[in-house]
Parts: sequence; C-alpha cells; structure tokens
Amino acid sequence: MTGQPAAARPAEISQIIAWCARLTAAGPRASTTEVAAYLAAKASLLERIAARRAAGGWAGRDIRAALQAAASARAAADAAALAAGGITTGKDQT
Repeated sequence: MTGQPAAARPAEISQIIAWCARLTAAGPRASTTEVAAYLAAKASLLERIAARRAAGGWAGRDIRAALQAAASARAAADAAALAAGGITTGKDQT
C-alpha cells in the first residue's frame, strides 16, 4: 500500500457527521472558531477521500466529483477561518 493516501476510516466519517449534528443543534450559539475547525476537518477528510480515489483508479467522473467536493469544502473552511479571526486551516500556511 505504499504511495496510497490513508483511507478514511468509518469512525472518522462518523465523527465528522456527529460534529456537524452538534453544530446544527447549537445553531447561532456555535462559535465561528468551532465552525471553522469543523469545516477544516471536513475538507481534510474529503481531500483524503479524493486522493485515495485518484490513486485507486476510480472512474474519472468519481474522481472529479470527489475533487469538487473537497475543493468546495476547503473554500468554505478558508472563508470560515477568516470569519473566525484569521485562524489558519493548515492548507494556506507557508
């Protein structure tokens, strides 16, 4: 399995879904920092899924869909990070 991106484990996906549910339940009481952290974690997970699909020889349309989902999630995470006071999401650090 050398060279393959780490697979997303079901527990990781469940954690992201549970986090989303907690934020949804909190509504406007959820802090912008926590929302930004959630979106960054979601983007990271989707980026790993997309990379795994690309490395695993999935159909082009599936790879493109995964890449688009990851890019949208990363854009939302970056916007949320700015709204939360400029925290970084890890992708934009140099």
